[in-house]
Amino acid sequence: MQYDQISYTMGMITAFCECVAGGCKRMALSPPLNGSLFNQVRQEAYRCIEKHGLKYYHEKNEDLPEDERFHWIVIAARQETLNEYAQLRAQGFNPAKWMKPFYELLSYNEAECVRTGYDAYREAFYGNQDTPGD
Repeated sequence: MQYDQISYTMGMITAFCECVAGGCKRMALSPPLNGSLFNQVRQEAYRCIEKHGLKYYHEKNEDLPEDERFHWIVIAARQETLNEYAQLRAQGFNPAKWMKPFYELLSYNEAECVRTGYDAYREAFYGNQDTPGD
């Protein structure tokens, strides 16, 4: 099956907005976005997030090697949650490398968690390789 990556990505962002706005998740991360995809969806993603009354932060992942770098949009209902995310990042943690320090913010239940949406997204668009940068 062939996927339209822009529609697929915006569908995920919309679903994450609904989860955060509905109180099911404290925070969500958009799918990993290479530079060109980020530029294609950025305005529509921000519009969708704002329409849900949420806050966002553009994560550039500048601490990753340039050839592995990608963007994502951090989505939250409250600025305090974005501040907690920023504190973890300032401590050197990055969800691209290790998701566990972010489980509480992402409302993941470690005992129940088997796989994330990011795993499925990467497989759908990048096969078994890591998400490439631009």
